[in-house]
Amino acid sequence: MAVDDYYKTLGVSRGATQEEIKKAYRKLARELHPDRNPTEKASEERLKSVNEAYDIIGDPDKRAKYDRYGTADFEGINMDGFGSIFDQIFRGFGFGGGMGSQRSSRGPPQGESLRLTIPLTFKEAFFGVDKEIAITRKVKCETCAGSGAASGTAPVRCNTCGGRGQVMQTMGGFMRVSQTCPACQGMGQRIETPCTKCKGSGLENSRVTLDFPIPPGVEDGMSQRIRGGGNAGPRGGPSGDLLVVFNVDQDEVFIRRGLHVFLDTDIPFTTAVLGGDIEVQTMWGTSKLKIKKGTRGGTVLRMKEKGVHANNGRKGDQMVRVEINIPSKLTKEQKDALEKLEQEGL
Repeated sequence: MAVDDYYKTLGVSRGATQEEIKKAYRKLARELHPDRNPTEKASEERLKSVNEAYDIIGDPDKRAKYDRYGTADFEGINMDGFGSIFDQIFRGFGFGGGMGSQRSSRGPPQGESLRLTIPLTFKEAFFGVDKEIAITRKVKCETCAGSGAASGTAPVRCNTCGGRGQVMQTMGGFMRVSQTCPACQGMGQRIETPCTKCKGSGLENSRVTLDFPIPPGVEDGMSQRIRGGGNAGPRGGPSGDLLVVFNVDQDEVFIRRGLHVFLDTDIPFTTAVLGGDIEVQTMWGTSKLKIKKGTRGGTVLRMKEKGVHANNGRKGDQMVRVEINIPSKLTKEQKDALEKLEQEGL
């Protein structure tokens, strides 16, 4: 189905200035106003179309999108609803407190956050895919249960800060400020006999491989923060976060804008004049597209629900911009036929 020609609705050319568009709209709005046409339902419906047209091409930004794609509606996909999927995955592998975990300003420091980039092809991001990924992160040392102390021993209170993790320093001879204890690095404890496996850090590396289901519709650069998915904190501190970033390849044929996909295609000159059906490539396979008689180059046609089908039930469309293929070489008979048409004013 062709996208409504808003320029035709307002009776202006595609090269019209914004002022000309405004004047045309005001004129039509006065002519079609319900007060002037109280009993004409057609005038009411046409006024709705005029208002819709002006809302798009009367706005320079929306007009630019409409001129390029035949629509100003770009339905973006955000990560709403994806978080719970990823949260369940990582919690199932013991990756911390999940999306709603809270940070404490006291106690052992938080672990380092990690970043994971998942490369996807255009097709994988479009339809969704199950990816097997491997993550190496620091977890609590099994030998010392995360204490950092050798078996049979335990951390002792730091004599420098008295177990507080902070010491007072005098600056300028009169101002006292609290600073992290240099002896225990703010832990409040010292390890006299370190664990031989983790060297007193209380942490060890762990590598886990998991199946990672990615829903349809993720886009390049989209990211999701997984609370508690990063490295565990030293001495029992909270885990850092894991930032998952999707790196989606471009396609040689299609361009995606949220749920919609866009495609340029050539049609024969005769089809543009006489109309007919053409075969168009979509992500779902080849489909027929009806070309109306007198279709002009640059016209954008909509193929319903040939875009992304998201998990939430929303479905995008495919927008096809047609260009007319003008033959560079003609036979004598073809030239004569065209010249005859020209003489007849066609």
